[in-house]
Amino acid sequence: MKLRLLRPRLLTEGLRDLARRRPEEAGEYIDAHHTEWEELVGDDPENAADILEALDSRTAADLLIGLEAGDIGEVLDEMNPEAAADILEELSPSAAAVAVAEMDADQAADLLAALDDDVRDEVLAAIDPAAAAEIAELLGYATDSAGGLMTREVAALPVGLTTGEAIERLRQIHDELGSNISYVYVIDDDQRLNGVISFRDLVFARPGQGLDEVMVADPYYVHPEADREVVAELIQRFHLLAVPVVDHRRVLLGMVKVDEVMEAVAAEASEDIAVMVGAGHEETVYTPVLESSRHRLPWIVVNLGALAVVGFVISRFDSVIQGETLLAALMPMVAGVGGNAGAQSLAVMIRAMAVGDMGQGRARRAVRRELLIAVVNGTVIATLAGVVTGFVTGSARFGEIMAISLVVNIVVAGVVGGSMPLILRRLGFDPALASNIFLTAVTDVVGFGGFLLTALLLL
Repeated sequence: MKLRLLRPRLLTEGLRDLARRRPEEAGEYIDAHHTEWEELVGDDPENAADILEALDSRTAADLLIGLEAGDIGEVLDEMNPEAAADILEELSPSAAAVAVAEMDADQAADLLAALDDDVRDEVLAAIDPAAAAEIAELLGYATDSAGGLMTREVAALPVGLTTGEAIERLRQIHDELGSNISYVYVIDDDQRLNGVISFRDLVFARPGQGLDEVMVADPYYVHPEADREVVAELIQRFHLLAVPVVDHRRVLLGMVKVDEVMEAVAAEASEDIAVMVGAGHEETVYTPVLESSRHRLPWIVVNLGALAVVGFVISRFDSVIQGETLLAALMPMVAGVGGNAGAQSLAVMIRAMAVGDMGQGRARRAVRRELLIAVVNGTVIATLAGVVTGFVTGSARFGEIMAISLVVNIVVAGVVGGSMPLILRRLGFDPALASNIFLTAVTDVVGFGGFLLTALLLL
């Protein structure tokens, strides 16, 4: 290996790529060049985290042992929580506690949430009681809530200070807050949120002005149980860098930063994609096999039942298929095109719900819009497919069968794709919950059954 001859950045990138392609070889190289590894971790914890995620958890744990506790905490901060949890489980509870104690409380809570309950309890018991209590409090909030996303490290100053005094106070606490001084929150003697001022406005204010003169009074805020979608909507609508989190007495608890919201929105989107096809909404490549099977199996059974209905429908037209074997080649086209059209409607509706564009008042109009689109597209596709089918088979009757069954299935698919998420929401389920499975079942039944019924009537 010639990696050590490369410049530091090229070394890091080369080692990261090697870890993804040949993890065992990368692990051996790092083990033989521990000094370079220590420098890489200290200078570039982000890429170090990527490298560790590509290795098996035992090897990754061995590479962390011997590093400075602060460096270990920084690398774990940058890792996927499930991957970091796998590594912690390879360490002793005391060693894991040393690393977790160096992490920000919110990141530590995300990591510990991915651990088994007994391991989590052992790690918490080995941490300083005050830090453990703070992490435990954050663990009490749902991971997709404002409380689960917030950081407790906020710049909060008493309302009686002048802007000059406030800047001096921020200089003193800068090391504790790091990069969290986007906003300065103004609180009263009871720690209740009174206002907010951006760090930029604070710097340019006259030194003798009071914070109450320059702050924005009664800022937007959320409660810790607020869903991440509510936080994301506030940040997007008002172009905020962070949203304060307060309890029901308006005591400031922390804040949710925009980067946390971006990660949460990405997680929401990936969960919706997984749920649409029947996978567990929190399932990842790190989820235990039996747990993943438990999430997926019910929907596979539902899919099997739907296909059994399709099979039953086709069997009722056995004589039609035997009389015209060409029908067997044509009918999957009808079901497939209908499924694709319905998936388009489904995707538009779920996306509208995810970004908050689908209020109750717009639901009927949105479904009607999908119906009109389906009629237009169905007419065009059915005409085209009918002409081509008639020309290829040399039978105008086959062209008519294809055209009629296609337009019917595309229209039905548009209506079902547009309305299924709304129906699931009305029933109290996640709108994305296996919608695609139900849609496929309907389009297959209507596609195969409608095609064969049309053939029975016209042939």
